[in-house]
Amino acid sequence: MPPFLEPDFEQAEAVVFDAGQHGSFTPQRSEWIEAFYKNVEDRMLNIYDGARLRAWRINDRQELAGYWQEQADWFDQMLARMQEARKTLRGFCVPEPAALRSLIETLTELVEACRGAHQLLA
Repeated sequence: MPPFLEPDFEQAEAVVFDAGQHGSFTPQRSEWIEAFYKNVEDRMLNIYDGARLRAWRINDRQELAGYWQEQADWFDQMLARMQEARKTLRGFCVPEPAALRSLIETLTELVEACRGAHQLLA
């Protein structure tokens, strides 16, 4: 299972909610939310790299297939959470931060990569 995430999703959701109530991000909050989602994207890539390294230590094909399925499921949960953030922003008519769009693209690719590894082994 991937390690505990450091980013504070609840704080990001509060910033988004506040922006929604006021119609837009202040420049400071806009910078913060961009940095937040960029940090999450970097963290997701680091977690994926760590998963790949751990996979090299698994010698059993069935166990390795299960491992990649777990990784795919976990990244898919993160993707769903970020898609929910996107929906929330749209609901408030707040423009989608570029970093969130990039994060969603990255998570989509990570889910596909993990599922691809699983399917090769299953």
